[in-house]
Parts: sequence; structure tokens; C-alpha cells
Amino acid sequence: MEQSQTLLHSMIDQGLQALKKSKFQDAEACFAQAISLDEQNITGWTNLGLTWLKMGKFSEAVDAYTMANHLSPETADILYNLGLAYIQNKQDQAGLTHLEHSHKLHPDFDLAILLGDSFNNLSDYGKSAYYYLSAFKTNKTNESLNNKLAIALYRNGDLDQAIAISIQLVNSHPKEQKYMDMLADFYRRVPNTHYNPHAHAAIEICLKQDNIKFSNLRPVWSSLFLLDPKLQKLRDFARQTDHSGANSICLEDIAKDLGSFFICAGLTKISASGIPLEFMFSNIRKYLLLDWKNCENWPKEVFPFLVALSILCWFNDFVYYVSLEEKDSLEDLRETLAKSLDAPDKKLPDNIAKMLTLYCCYEPLYTLYNKGKNLPFSKTALYHMRPLILHQLTNPKEEARLFSQIPSFTEIEDVTSLAVQKMYEQRPYPRWSSSAVSAPQADLKQASLGLEILVAGCGTGQETAFYANTAQGAQITAVDLSRTSIAYGMRQAKEMGFLPRINFLHGDLMQVGKLEKTFDYITSSGVLHHLKDPEKGLAAIVSTLKPNGRMSLSLYSKVARKYALDPASEYISQKGYSSSVDDIRQFRRDLFFMQADDPILRCTTAADFFNLAECNDMLFHVQEHRYTLLEFKEMAARHGLEPFDIYLSPEKRKAFHALFPDKDPLDFEALTAYEEKYPKSFIEMYKIYFKRIGDTSTHPLDRLIHLGAI
Repeated sequence: MEQSQTLLHSMIDQGLQALKKSKFQDAEACFAQAISLDEQNITGWTNLGLTWLKMGKFSEAVDAYTMANHLSPETADILYNLGLAYIQNKQDQAGLTHLEHSHKLHPDFDLAILLGDSFNNLSDYGKSAYYYLSAFKTNKTNESLNNKLAIALYRNGDLDQAIAISIQLVNSHPKEQKYMDMLADFYRRVPNTHYNPHAHAAIEICLKQDNIKFSNLRPVWSSLFLLDPKLQKLRDFARQTDHSGANSICLEDIAKDLGSFFICAGLTKISASGIPLEFMFSNIRKYLLLDWKNCENWPKEVFPFLVALSILCWFNDFVYYVSLEEKDSLEDLRETLAKSLDAPDKKLPDNIAKMLTLYCCYEPLYTLYNKGKNLPFSKTALYHMRPLILHQLTNPKEEARLFSQIPSFTEIEDVTSLAVQKMYEQRPYPRWSSSAVSAPQADLKQASLGLEILVAGCGTGQETAFYANTAQGAQITAVDLSRTSIAYGMRQAKEMGFLPRINFLHGDLMQVGKLEKTFDYITSSGVLHHLKDPEKGLAAIVSTLKPNGRMSLSLYSKVARKYALDPASEYISQKGYSSSVDDIRQFRRDLFFMQADDPILRCTTAADFFNLAECNDMLFHVQEHRYTLLEFKEMAARHGLEPFDIYLSPEKRKAFHALFPDKDPLDFEALTAYEEKYPKSFIEMYKIYFKRIGDTSTHPLDRLIHLGAI
């Protein structure tokens, strides 16, 4: 017996030496001989398993580690190696089961990361977040882990935790654009319920950038403004409308707040919205307009604030209500400015610049000054006014230049389409100022290399820019019936560096076949439901889809719009409001004084309410169709399409699975029941991804679709 044990240990030692020198066959022979001497020897079995792993004999490695596990069922290292062996043998589920058991016995940091990554790759974001959190407890400062954890939490619908970690990442790495983009994605339409100085700091970091989707940050910026205790005096002042001299707060008391970076950059870039904010900023605007003759006594901080406010008003299409008192004062201001600006060439005092900026909070600069030379102000005044001049004078001139260069593939002839065209020619929809511009990414470029994408109804090009940034190797064709909107999109695409990959075309969507081109991916968002015959439009774009192509369609929900918009639409009808600027402003003003629980106010939960063109589109459109999920699916089927995914935000997906744990969101009967319980779920639109019926192919963009990234 002693001699046998000596030989056993000798074989183990020789095997370990051979393994160390990568002499795998020798190691295999030694460990096998050791096991023949003692089949219960755990060391022999584990090292034989390791040898077979290194030799690529994964099935044999599974057998060896299984035997070791049988001999010692609760040994973390054996379970770990058995898990790896299963994974190498393409038995992922068994492998993960054993790795999880190993982690339970011994919560190791690296193993937790491995499990988090593995479940992330399987789209099991709940387990992925669980294991990342386990690793996070060990190391809270690991940047890569924090990034992975935030994404997993977000995809699992744990929004508050995801936002908290992304705030920390932005504040810790203020030069990392990807973390700012991530924060903007997470904060989409999510306000803060309490003042958070860390969130405030992160938003200020984002505001220093140019290419972030700032519209996603509207709710958080607005809520921070309303909750910041340091801004209480400003909020109190904004609520006052008395010009009798009895105000307890004067401009000097709030000057530093008005000129602060957070407020001025926020107004300039975010297009802040919400009834409390609109009420405050429109009151400040009114106060200053009625006091314009005293502008030389205003604190210096009022000037940059007015520049910022003028840009906010530009991007909301001057939607704020204008009282008769304001109209009279504005006319006096206009006459004074017109005389000054028409005077012989000479530098005008900075007070005139202040007055002009105030005017531009009510009307565009180009309506008063459209000469081909610089405004006659000091360098200091012009420096402050640069963003105002850019948005209200320079950009419109560039768009007018581009307007005449837009090629057409058809003219617009349908009576309904002509009415829709007229609406969008008058008011480009939507106005936007920024979107994400990611650095070149090899995976995004490779996945989309050579793809042809059609944006069917591109409007002002915001969606087009999104696809240009996400599908970095694709060529994009963008068509629309409004040249005004296309010119806006062309200018933006040029500034962002996307224009070489985008072909903007004017024409009738129902005749898109005249392009004589087919596409790998087609997106049509919020377009078909504005056609006289949506099915005719759908047939037209389906005819341009390649056999194995993919299509994203977004249409209005009957349920959501009935719940959120019909009370307001009925009110509009009762009052006889038209789609004129004054009527839209008056209608909106009416809502400011209604009881908080009035169903009419449901429309104000939509961001579109706070922009004139978008409110017009939402509540005063000349043509609109609505669908249920089943009607949407049936219409698509009539054109040879079947759904293969639907966009649900992570929190909505989580809520759906809470109601129907065993159902897929593509079960439209279950999703209909979910929508009936939560009627605002699709207030924006349904967004469903389609392929041709029976198509079993894979597509380069499938992964991005399933991630909800496009």
C-alpha cells in the first residue's frame, strides 16, 4: 500500500511538471496512471480535466471534472472548472449552472464578472445585473464594471439604480463622451423627484458638450430647476406678474441665477418644457418686455439670460402665450428697433442689443434684420449674441440656400398630401439642435457596411442622423414631402459630418418605387398614419424592401391617443380653436388654469405639447389614422410582413413581464391587455420591427434591433 501511494504521488508530480512545460500527452499519461492507482483521487481527476481542457478535449474534460465533482460536490474550484469545461464544450446552460454554484460557495470578483458578462450575452439582464452587483460590492471604483452594471440595470428596467451609477461615471470621468450619451439615454423622460446635487453636476458636464441628445435631458433639467433650493428666489420672482413696484424681489436679487451656466446652457441646449417652467419663463419674459425702456438699468446677467431664452423660444416655435399688453409693448419695441437698425452704418449701443435680444424671445431675428452683413453692435455684444444669431439668422439663411438644391423624384399631387405638405412647409417638424455623434466604432461600421437604408418620411432629419451615427457603414436615402424640413435636416447632417452618407430627396412617399432602388432596412416613423391611404403608402415602401430586409414602422395607438389626447381634442372642438398661432397659444394657456386632475391636461404629459409645431402636429393635424396592435399586425400581414420584435423601454418590458411572466411581448393579445391596464404606454407610438413572412435569415442589424438600439 505504501509503495502504491508513493507511485501515485510520483505520477501526480510528474504530471504537474509535464503540464507546466505544456507536454500535455505526457501529463495526460501520468494523471491517467495516477487515477488507475486510485480512482478516488480528486487531484488526479482535476488535473486530468485541466490537461484535457488545454488539449481541446472538452468532452473528456467535462467527464473528468464531473468525476471530481462527484467526489467533492461542494468544492468551488472544481465547480468553476467544470463550468468552464461545459462552456468550452458548447453546453452553456450546464456551464453557467456550475459557475453559479461555484460563485455561491465562493463569491469571487472575477467569477462574478464572468457570470455577469455571460448572462448579458444571453440577454438575461436580471442575472447579469445580480452578478455585476456582487462584484461591485467588492470594488465600487472599477470603471469597466460600473459601466457594465449601469447598462445591465437599465436593460433590466432598474432605472433609478442605472441612473445613479451613470451619474457617478459622468462626474468621475467628465471627458468621456460615452458616459454622457449613456446618461442621456437613461434619463429619457425621467424627472428627479428630489434635488440631487450629483445629478446637477453631471448635467452641467453634459451641457458643456455639443453632440448629446439634449432633448432626453429635458425632464431632469426641468426638475432640478424646480427643486434646487438655491433657485427659490428666482422661482418666486418668476411667479410674480405685478409691475406696480410692490414686488418683494427685484432683478438684482436674482441676477446671478439668471446668468448662471446651468440656466443659460440649459435653456439654450435642452429646450426646457413643462407647465411650471413655461409659466415662470413666460412671466419673466413678460416682465422684461413691459420694462424694456428701463433696460439700461438691468443687471448685466440679464443679457446672456435673454440670449438663452430667445433660443428656447426659437426651438419651441415661440409657443408661449402673448397677452394683449405684451403685443402692444412688442409693437413699440419693434418700431424702436426698426428705426435704430435702419439708421446709417454705425455701431449701436449695447442697450439696443439687449432690446433686440428681448424682441427675439417673441419673434425670429430674421423678421427684423435680414441684411447680408453683421449686426451693428460691439464685439462684446456680438459675442454674447452668437448663438442667437446662429439659430435665428445664419441657419435659416443656409436652409434657404439648401432649399433650392434639393432634388425631387416626384412632385406632390395627392390633395391630402398637399395639405400635409403645406403644414410642414410652414413649420418644420421637429426642430432639434443636437444628437449623438459617436466616434468611429469598428463593430457598428462592420455590422452595417454596405447596407442601404431608407428613411421613409425623414422630416427634419433627426431620425436620419440617428441612423447615420448608429449604422456607421451604411448609405442612407432620406425622403420627405417638405423641402423646408429636408433643408433643415441637410444643414444638421452637414454640421454633424453625416451628409456624405445621406442622400436627401423630395417626393411623394407613395411613389418611392420611382427611385428604382431596394433597401436592406427601411424605417418609417410617424408617417403612414398621416397619409390619406396608409396601406397604399405601406405597399409602396414594402416594394422597395429587399427579400431578406428588415423594416421598422411606427404608428399611432388608438388606446393611448384616446386616453391622452381625445379630452383635449374635444375641448378644442367645443371652443372652435383653429390651428392658427394665436388659437394654439390660447388653447394651451387655457390648460394652465385647469384643475390638476382634469383629463384635458393629460396631453401635457407629451413633450410635443411644449412646441408650437409639435403641438399642432399632435392635436391639430389635417390627417390622422390610429391603430390597435392587432390592426397594425393585420395590416402588415396584408403586405407580406410579420413582426419579429417590438420596441419597449426596459421599464415597460419589465412591467409587461410582471403581468405576463410567461408571455413574449410579440403576443399581441397579451400586450393589448397590458396596454389596456397602462393606456399611456404607447403615447408616442407603437414601434414594431417586421420581416417578410417566412423569412428565416439573419440580418446584420438584428442584434441592434433586439437590444432596442435602433
